[in-house]
Amino acid sequence: AALCRPASIGEMSDKKNGLIRTMKALESCVCLKGKVVKGFQRGSKLLGWPTANLDPKAFENKIDHLDQGVYFGLAKIATHEKVFKTALSVGWNPHFKNKEKTVEAYLVNEFKEDFYGVEMRLMIVGHVRPQIPFDGLESLKKAIQGDVDATVQVLELQKYAKLYTDDFFSDSTAKSQL
Repeated sequence: AALCRPASIGEMSDKKNGLIRTMKALESCVCLKGKVVKGFQRGSKLLGWPTANLDPKAFENKIDHLDQGVYFGLAKIATHEKVFKTALSVGWNPHFKNKEKTVEAYLVNEFKEDFYGVEMRLMIVGHVRPQIPFDGLESLKKAIQGDVDATVQVLELQKYAKLYTDDFFSDSTAKSQL
């Protein structure tokens, strides 16, 4: 699997929301495979950010070492050829006070269809910021926009270019590891 080298593009601060995004690569990427499942139905309906929720069985005991937070990574849906830049939330979403840990990925693309039940391969590459509660939906939406913008910016760096063609995203590798 892919190996992420520890690196940081430095802190990026969002003065309006008081957020600091560290954009720090993990020592090694975390690669998860599983079906996309229905979540709380808040991503697209309430927030305007449709997310693909990974089946909890796909990350059970595999992300315990990760702090809850917002991460940047890459994802591939079995029904699409392309590997997409991805901003994702790992944890309990303190704004909504979730009772279950979730992995919710926003793939940077506009999809015309849902892909519930379809396999997603998700590579968590680095940490953006901790999860925090917000004082309202507008603040949360602005924070998500900043997270997505920062994700796109960092994943366009040359040092991450090879990850898009990592064996983890190939069909033969994915089928053999299911």
